[in-house]
Amino acid sequence: MATKSRKFEQAEWFKIFSAKKMRIIAFVLACVIAGGFCLSLVLYANSHADSSSKSYLKSESYKLASNEMYEELCVTASAYLRYVDEDRNYTQSRHLLNDYLNYLDYNRYKYKKTEDGIRLVDSQFDYYVGITQNGETRYLSNIKDIENYDSETDKIKAFKSSHKNYILRRDNEIMSDRTSSGQIVDYYYNTAEYLDVVTEEFYADNLVPVGGSYYDNYGRYFYNYCNYDPIVFYNVDSSYNARKGLDLRNGMKYSDRVDDEDIDNGVYYFVDDYGNAWENCENLYDLPDYKATDNDDSGITVFFAPKAEKLTAMEKEYTEALNDMYRAKLLVFVLGVIEFMLVCYLLLICAYNAEPESVERWKQGNFLKKVPTEVYLILMVLAITFAFVFGACWNYYVSITKNIFDNALANSVFRNILAVALFALAYFACFGSLMEFVGKIKTRSIFKESLICRLCKFLWRKYKETSLYHYFHGLPLGIKLTWKFILIFVGIFVVMSSGLTMLILLAVEIVLCISMLRDFSQLSKLSKQIDSLGEEKPYEGKIRKTSPVYAESEKLNSVQDKVRESVEQQIQSERLKIELVTNVSHDLKTPLTSIISYIDLLKKMDLDDEASSYVKILDKKAQKLKGIVSDVFSIAKATSGVDVNLTKLDFVMLLNQCIADAEDKIADSGKIVKININADSAMVMGDGDKLYRVFQNIVDNALNYSMDGTRIFLDVYKKADRIVFAEKNISATPINFTEEEILERFVRGDKSRTDGGSGLGLSISKSFTEACGGIFNIEIDGDMFKAIVEMPIIQEDTVEKTDDKTE
Repeated sequence: MATKSRKFEQAEWFKIFSAKKMRIIAFVLACVIAGGFCLSLVLYANSHADSSSKSYLKSESYKLASNEMYEELCVTASAYLRYVDEDRNYTQSRHLLNDYLNYLDYNRYKYKKTEDGIRLVDSQFDYYVGITQNGETRYLSNIKDIENYDSETDKIKAFKSSHKNYILRRDNEIMSDRTSSGQIVDYYYNTAEYLDVVTEEFYADNLVPVGGSYYDNYGRYFYNYCNYDPIVFYNVDSSYNARKGLDLRNGMKYSDRVDDEDIDNGVYYFVDDYGNAWENCENLYDLPDYKATDNDDSGITVFFAPKAEKLTAMEKEYTEALNDMYRAKLLVFVLGVIEFMLVCYLLLICAYNAEPESVERWKQGNFLKKVPTEVYLILMVLAITFAFVFGACWNYYVSITKNIFDNALANSVFRNILAVALFALAYFACFGSLMEFVGKIKTRSIFKESLICRLCKFLWRKYKETSLYHYFHGLPLGIKLTWKFILIFVGIFVVMSSGLTMLILLAVEIVLCISMLRDFSQLSKLSKQIDSLGEEKPYEGKIRKTSPVYAESEKLNSVQDKVRESVEQQIQSERLKIELVTNVSHDLKTPLTSIISYIDLLKKMDLDDEASSYVKILDKKAQKLKGIVSDVFSIAKATSGVDVNLTKLDFVMLLNQCIADAEDKIADSGKIVKININADSAMVMGDGDKLYRVFQNIVDNALNYSMDGTRIFLDVYKKADRIVFAEKNISATPINFTEEEILERFVRGDKSRTDGGSGLGLSISKSFTEACGGIFNIEIDGDMFKAIVEMPIIQEDTVEKTDDKTE
């Protein structure tokens, strides 16, 4: 991989594309294109055209204008025309009229004050609004020749025939020649009598709801005509009501005024909009005298439709805006793709410096590399913030630059060039900082060059020099975690009850929680280390030095090393013992063979009776020594795995053969042997000679050491997937040894005897059984001695498969 990397870096095209001049050109180009991209994005975002519709009549802007016109006409009918007399004089208080005019001004609805009263002015719609009360109709309209029609019905018929896309409200019904959009929306508002009950209407989103209005006995008038929040007018003097404790705007009734000295005494109080302090307050509609009354809106007639010439101009303007938006969208896409490619190229190539013969990391003396990481992060945040604020204030920016040039085209060109320059400058600061930031990541110096990290490291070094660190580091693990839990819970309590310092304490709490999570992760690593110690496997994980479990981990490592050394020493010692026994046994065979040969020669010579008896004793002892050497040699080979030939054999058949061969010994011993074999056959993998020797040693041991007159039990049975051979007898002498002692080599049950066995029989049986993959156990209960041999049984299907493969 290293060779391929060097070939890649030494390629000519890589040197060209990673050259410093190439990167500078790409960076400048990226800044300029980014400025154009941001400008196109702002122009696209600030476009007034609705991209979801290709017609102005179906656009959101027309829906908004239509809804505003309907609301204005309905409020005019209910709040103004309802209360004018024949001479167009307003009959209600000036407060209600002022609220109506403030409503028009606030929403930038144009109107004129004439001798005949208020006249609404609208350049987009032709409208008619009237209200009929007691057989008389008061109306307003901007449609010409309206006086030529005698009745309101004739006016409406004429309007409908001469206008398209109209909306008509009459007798609390909505009519229109528009085709329903098919998308139903709901409009809801509180009723007059029951403020907790909501009236809900469903209508097509390109039409309008009927709505309604009501007033209460406190001088408030509520109008709900297509507006989301009720429009409220007040027929009373606000300052006068405030002195009485009435806060009509918030719907509150205050009582029991609180003086300054009572406030100082800690009395609970409310402050109204005029700075008055009150002790009690309640909602107006909860008062027993509250009463709300519906307005009769059945006499309201509203008709409006877009003016033909205005609609044509708006359609043309909308189409041009829509085309501009599509062009801006295309420009955003093209510039975005180019910018993305440049960004990818610069981010991939940054932090490298191409030279004629090699490509190396940033030079250590690079000034920009040594600038703290936080500076780049701050620059990125400031640049992004500037770009968003500039885009959000685009309309304000346009209004400022409008007066620079008289020529509209020159003004537009200057405004766009300046905007590109400002966006490019912000991008230069942002992306340049990002490149340096990515370069620090690539060179692994992001934390090294961080002021916060430097400060933290400095404080940590100082803290490690204090006695508090050594004290806390030496505490047991449980105490450390307990203290952290206490700090976390105390911090949570303080955060919940704190004010200005809440954010700081919350940050401390987050740090403590993260530290606690890291401690728990270290605990899991410690648990894995303990598991690996139990499995005698090396632990490959790493626990940090600052972890609270580091000391325990080092102790475990020390224990694991000592255990490993002890096991290795024990294995080496056992290996040396086996080698020693094997070598000694082998070395004894040669002189022992010579001794036996010379004894055989002496037995053939004519010797006197005394010498002949000595020769017989020598022959007996030599044969015994030969057996002991052979047994020791066999144990050594079996323990080391040498001279063990595992084959498939019948455990029960082999045992029967051993018992049959021992019939003469059994008869000569005079002992009673009870044989109980509960298995016809059991196939096992073992060495026939070794297992035969095991059975023979067990039977001989029982015949030699069982009490006269007692019985010897030989049982064979299956136990799960094993075949078991168990021998039980009563010892002729008291058993004063343990199961472990009798299995040691050269240990005999009757320590007072000097003749007989060598003390290797049971040790040989154990070694041979384990070499064949079985289990050999001794159980002692008082003077009862029990030897048990267990061997795993080969399953029948496994045997058949093995036989098939052999064939």
